[in-house]
Amino acid sequence: MNNETVGTALTNQLEQNGIEFVFGIPGVHTVELYRGLAKSKIRHITPRHEQAAGFMADGYARISGKPGVCFVISGPGLTNILTAMAQARSDSVPMLVISGVNNPSDIERKKAPLHSLPNQSALAQQIALESFTINAPEDLIPVINNSFSTMCRGRRGPVHIQIPVEIMPKPFSPQGILKTNETIIEDTFDPLPREKIQTYLRAASKPVIIIGGGARTAKGVISDVAEALNAPVISTTNARDILGNHDLHIPASPSLQNVRKIIAESDLVIAIGTEMGSTDFDFFEDNLFPEIERLIRVDIDAAQLAEGKKNTLNIKHDSGLFCTEFLKLLSPKISDTSRNLVQRTKSFIKKKLSNDYANFISIIDCISRIVPDATIVGDSTQISYAGNFYCQITKDNRWFNSATGFGTLGYAPAAAIGAKLAKPNQPVICIVGDGGVQFCLSELGTAVDENAGVIFLIWNNREYKEIRTYMQEKNIQPIGTNPTPPNFELLSKSYGVKYLKVDDQKALASTLKKNRSIRHPLVIEIFEDHYKY
Repeated sequence: MNNETVGTALTNQLEQNGIEFVFGIPGVHTVELYRGLAKSKIRHITPRHEQAAGFMADGYARISGKPGVCFVISGPGLTNILTAMAQARSDSVPMLVISGVNNPSDIERKKAPLHSLPNQSALAQQIALESFTINAPEDLIPVINNSFSTMCRGRRGPVHIQIPVEIMPKPFSPQGILKTNETIIEDTFDPLPREKIQTYLRAASKPVIIIGGGARTAKGVISDVAEALNAPVISTTNARDILGNHDLHIPASPSLQNVRKIIAESDLVIAIGTEMGSTDFDFFEDNLFPEIERLIRVDIDAAQLAEGKKNTLNIKHDSGLFCTEFLKLLSPKISDTSRNLVQRTKSFIKKKLSNDYANFISIIDCISRIVPDATIVGDSTQISYAGNFYCQITKDNRWFNSATGFGTLGYAPAAAIGAKLAKPNQPVICIVGDGGVQFCLSELGTAVDENAGVIFLIWNNREYKEIRTYMQEKNIQPIGTNPTPPNFELLSKSYGVKYLKVDDQKALASTLKKNRSIRHPLVIEIFEDHYKY
């Protein structure tokens, strides 16, 4: 006799699709989703807030390459996680959020049931790539199929599934139903316009490559393309590790004047896997990004390409597959001109940085030098802002943060826990400010529960300094920029987390070296006004 329910069948389908973790907080509207978890291989992670569940799923997905999956209750569970879904949408991170929803019959009778929203699916649809509803047991497999196809094909992002409470415990019969992975739709790509590409290449003497986070699938071949083309490669925030320390790599924001100068003086720009969004290309909102006369743009998302200028050669393609084929069209060029240009540009950028930003970048340099394989997860904090403008990390590092795109605060601690769960043996360092960490202090408890050996580096300047500075530049009296931080040493001890304070760069380097393989969470606090570089 088959005792499988919709709830247990859902767990089985997730497991068949390679899901290792579910992030969520159980509630009366989702308990049936938990019925099958105890017997499955899927591990449940309990954050202290649904927003953190979403951020953990985000960090896990970026490092594992698999979708991050969350279980949330209807109503407040969903609204709490919407911020994390929006960050995932902005950064093209695959995330599956599965929520309960009140029974249609209850809503029709206007009982005002617990956790009721006027139209939960319509709300989720404003942020998710799609929002699906399982209205009957036979809907489960098609909805799972569509969800994984939507999340993992084309431009990635969050997907929402809602299940009425009365549907979850209903009997499920799998007879005659295909397994999920048999029906996922493969992506289709444009054929390469080889003749037109070669025409562009023949006319180009100063080509430039710009890579974004979507170029990650080209990590193994992009250096070959750069060397054959003898072209500088400019990386946006989410692409810093793709080329690492390569001598053709400019690890700097296209918002910076000297980077823009290289782009303006080029005669061919090849943009791979970047949406060319304002937080990377026009951070200062000066509208001075140069006009590009000849642009080849490669992106997996047709809608993204359609937003570009009409004279652009748009190619809908996977970055790695494109670079492999593109390489066959190139005749290697031997010259030191581009390498010299890259070196001069990097040196000039460093000289033009403010003292504060130069100091912040020296902290990142210290981390990269001591822990050259660390995943560095940042919040919207000054060190992250500085690194997004310029930071040189290795190919084995990973750099991502919430200071671009949607720009959330309180992202990094939870995302770092997710990243650590994805690769437990990889060092993970979370960079967060004293303001941002107050959004999610309780997630230290989750790190303890999961023995997640994350190093939480708290930069404490006792204010939202970036905002305060901006307000002053606009001749606005700063208000609301100095929330009092807690005593992080006592707070850490209350969770049983080891705490250390460092006062100079030498101490930071020594502490990181000693704790790079730590198996339990560690808080390192740096007070801005005490720190010596």
